[in-house]
Amino acid sequence: MARGVVFAAAGIFIRVAAVRFDPDEAKGGDATLRSFAQTPAGPWLLVTVAVELILFGVFSFASARWRRL
Repeated sequence: MARGVVFAAAGIFIRVAAVRFDPDEAKGGDATLRSFAQTPAGPWLLVTVAVELILFGVFSFASARWRRL
């Protein structure tokens, strides 16, 4: 879910830049997270994204270690 939120926000920034014809407004993952930090709920949003990314990493490790294909 965290990856989806970050990628969706980056996609929104790219779309806005495309509609306005200003490529300087397009942002990547780093700029997206920085813009999250500037919102009123910024620190909580960043903590939520970090925890979800950590949980995804644990899931990926467990899947690679114990999943049988």
